[in-house]
Amino acid sequence: MENMQYAEELVREFLVFRGFTNTLQAFETELCTDIGKGFQVNKILDLIFTVYIPKYQAEKLVGLFSFFKQCSSWPETMMLDTLSKLEGSVLRCYIVHALQSGRKDKVVEFFGMNGNALLLKTYDWTPWFAIPYLKNPSLDPQFRVYFSKEWYEALRLSLRNFFSEIFNVSHILWN
Repeated sequence: MENMQYAEELVREFLVFRGFTNTLQAFETELCTDIGKGFQVNKILDLIFTVYIPKYQAEKLVGLFSFFKQCSSWPETMMLDTLSKLEGSVLRCYIVHALQSGRKDKVVEFFGMNGNALLLKTYDWTPWFAIPYLKNPSLDPQFRVYFSKEWYEALRLSLRNFFSEIFNVSHILWN
């Protein structure tokens, strides 16, 4: 906890030094609502499923997972592999949401910005590049499962369980 307080003071000092008074006020407000006292699984899930995905903020979504991958205090490389698989599922959820909302343009934009990186991943993304051009992707046997409510709920539960486990085992700023 002492490391967390030290980190908060460094942030305050930086914001004051740079003259970011509005940001400092927002930071203080966030701290007062207890968000800064540790990773909160519900807040992270809300950020993913009620902000980044529905508001088509793909770059922030990708950035969030990149941040978690850089957390080197995780106990096993298996956790990193699991996170990568969950990231792939969340990105697929983003694509499905965009298609269900009639925003094929967001899917095409997503692949334009992240396509090369996705092709380098271990899980197979190649068929997904065709999805914005399919007439009814929710009826396609290859993609049908991703359009089901059961898959979405299982993804949320898996992500919740993963983050709960990680944050109980590893405290990035507390170590």
